[in-house]
Amino acid sequence: MVNTLRRELTLRQAKVLKAVEDYVLEHGYAPTIRQLGSALKIPSPSAVLKHLQSLERKGYISRADGEIRVAGLPALVESQVRVPVAGLVPAGGPRESFDATGEAMDVPSWMVGRRRGNVFCIRVDGKSMIDAYIDDGDHVLLERTNLANSGEMVVAMLDDGSVTLKRLRRDNGHVFLVPENPAFQPIEAPSAKILGRVIGIMRKY
Repeated sequence: MVNTLRRELTLRQAKVLKAVEDYVLEHGYAPTIRQLGSALKIPSPSAVLKHLQSLERKGYISRADGEIRVAGLPALVESQVRVPVAGLVPAGGPRESFDATGEAMDVPSWMVGRRRGNVFCIRVDGKSMIDAYIDDGDHVLLERTNLANSGEMVVAMLDDGSVTLKRLRRDNGHVFLVPENPAFQPIEAPSAKILGRVIGIMRKY
């Protein structure tokens, strides 16, 4: 079925709307005008604002208190996605490699976004990442990848097959897995294998 409303959009308006939708799916929240301008390579905030005002008049978005809301996305944001659980991963000293448990848990689909099918969950054992607000017993969502940027939190496998959750740091050719708790020491791990990077945390109070 053809969406007649979309016929009313100019090509530029359709591009702006898609950029907003993509940002919400990726991050779980709407972009600011400057973030949207950067994504679209539109340097003028007033030009971005004019496009948003046009989309608002046509019913595609609404704006309140500076926040952009996309018509039709609330149901998507509230939906759930089942993600496989890969067992305990230490946030302390490294331990033996984790295995798939055969279990799964439901997480909000906006946390997964376009990564659906490439996300898994671990349960944290230990407090070495407490200053990054990751505590013992938390469920952490990760994107499967063997690449990560310096500064990102990752699950990594060391040469002995043990795994750990730490922050990746690269410094002058050296690779470190750094805890977020002064009671723990960084691990120098030049050949560590990245198994996934952290994209979210699930906690039940």
